Amino acid sequence: MEREFDIAIIGAGPAGLTAAITAKSLKPGARVALVEKLERAGKKLSASGNGRGNLSNRECDSLPQVLKFFSESGIAVKADEAGRLYPYSEEAKAVTSALVKRAENEGVILLTDTKVKDVEACSKDGFRIFVCDKGGEYVMRADKVAVTTGGKSFSSYGCTGDGYAIARSLGHKVVPPVPALTAIEVTKPLKSLKGVRTKALVSLFGDGKLIFEERGEVQFREDSLSGICIMNMSSHLPVADRADMADRCGNSKLKSCRIMINFVPEFLPEDLMRFLREKSRVKGISAGDLLETLLKKPVAAMILDEAGVSPDLDAAELSMSDLIAIVSATGAFTLVPCGRKGWKEAQVTKGGVALEEIDLTTMESKVRAGLYFAGEVIDYDGPCGGYNLHNAWLTGLKAGAAMVSGGK
Repeated sequence: MEREFDIAIIGAGPAGLTAAITAKSLKPGARVALVEKLERAGKKLSASGNGRGNLSNRECDSLPQVLKFFSESGIAVKADEAGRLYPYSEEAKAVTSALVKRAENEGVILLTDTKVKDVEACSKDGFRIFVCDKGGEYVMRADKVAVTTGGKSFSSYGCTGDGYAIARSLGHKVVPPVPALTAIEVTKPLKSLKGVRTKALVSLFGDGKLIFEERGEVQFREDSLSGICIMNMSSHLPVADRADMADRCGNSKLKSCRIMINFVPEFLPEDLMRFLREKSRVKGISAGDLLETLLKKPVAAMILDEAGVSPDLDAAELSMSDLIAIVSATGAFTLVPCGRKGWKEAQVTKGGVALEEIDLTTMESKVRAGLYFAGEVIDYDGPCGGYNLHNAWLTGLKAGAAMVSGGK
């Protein structure tokens, strides 16, 4: 026996909830099923933004469209000084609750604890979806299907890459997924800096060319760098040719990359040199005292070590080459990246269903009519600050509207 639906949406995260609500609100008579393998919808959404729910950003495209959806769903938002949008209560769980209630009130059939095992395109039109729940296995029949299963980041919240297998089985190309918005592992041990946080300008170079640059707080670990600017940088690291080595230290493409940290971006090199030369003339100043008001002590010690200067030397005895080495290490401290931290730390997924195979105005597949994709399952990854959740809302809105208006 088959359960008949007009629309089946696989994955009840932000994109899936948005698509289901949109489809039902635009066409109340449509039979819409929202299938979720976990025991409740929106589990990852409830934990987003460290539980505060960074929903979008003032700089995002099509923001009025998303804000209208929030308003219609009874979700009040506010912006912080950086333009990040949060629920007014700063409780992500409240957003999930509001969306689930709206979906149910609109008449969406929410099937939780229900795992999709396979999706099969019918010979003429429509799809057969093979599912299993606590009661056993059965088949759903739907005219249109939307895959909104998310990527692979935070697998404990249900994101385990299920949508990629569905996409491939229906003829789509999947760009190999790798962790993004995560810490970056480096070859140089950083044990002396473990736990240090400091503002800096970070740059990523590949084959000598600038790839990425951003100011922000850098957080040091024993083997890696973190912080928002570093997490944003991680999305720009080259990906290995082999998918199984894409986020590992075996990625040979990383060998040509360099991370450069400028700990004093407000100083031009000549200004820093002038400052150090003047300070070195102060009576009783040691080399270890030179950077005292510029850098935190562990960072200053690392800079001197990098420059090959003993902190116990009398600053007045430092040669011009010593000072040049200190200036260079302070403004261009260089590290070699060797990999991304894994899926447990990644905020989002880089890679997914190839964008060139999707009509981005409707989110309908160009390969299979009636098939749609939305959210993190597609090959999109934005920077920190609400861009990735915004993509989920926006693509969910597009897919939901297209599925009840005929799509292409």
